[in-house]
Amino acid sequence: MNISTNRVEAFSDCVISIVMTIMVFGIKLPNNLTHITDTRELKELLILVPQLVAYLFSFTVLGIMWLNHHHLLHMIQRADEKFLWLNLHLLFWLSLIPFPTNLLGEAPFLTYSAAFYGIILFMASFAFLLLRRYAIRHNFMYIEEQKTLSKTIAKVTKRAIIKNYIGMAAYLLSIVASFWSIYAAYACFTVAPILFFIPDGIDDEVLAERMIENNLGASNNNNNNNAV
Repeated sequence: MNISTNRVEAFSDCVISIVMTIMVFGIKLPNNLTHITDTRELKELLILVPQLVAYLFSFTVLGIMWLNHHHLLHMIQRADEKFLWLNLHLLFWLSLIPFPTNLLGEAPFLTYSAAFYGIILFMASFAFLLLRRYAIRHNFMYIEEQKTLSKTIAKVTKRAIIKNYIGMAAYLLSIVASFWSIYAAYACFTVAPILFFIPDGIDDEVLAERMIENNLGASNNNNNNNAV
């Protein structure tokens, strides 16, 4: 059974946007904020810094996941029911990110806070890898007759899988590192976002536009042939 990816992308966008929105509700003001003087207010608000940093980082991670998901669905032509379940598996782990984010914001130097955060990010990355590799293995990726775009897509996919593995390794290492040094665990968390922002010479949006143009061209040719 072949399924259009439009509804898959729309549903996933809704879930991820909700997760990114509700995460801010985990930032809690100090209970005694209304009973303190102006001179102490700034000091009390500094308590929120770890929560804000954890929120900012998780928001960035979710944003990167959303962009990668967006680019992946642009490069596949169809899906099936198992692909939908794998996509739900990914969304499940993404929906859990607010919980360890709040835990990390409340107890930033607690070993188990960092370890649990690393576990959730590792599982989310692993779920994304399963989704991508399933699409590749079942030939859901875009295929062009002239092979020009197909080669570029293959190159982009290979690059994404390598980054995925590196990110998973970093998150796995962060779990172990959190029992040795909390700062080492935090350093591991930054590996995947840094990899994402390193330019690689391929514009995913331009590639998507070329695919759309190629599809429109092929559709017009088919219509002309049918008319004849």
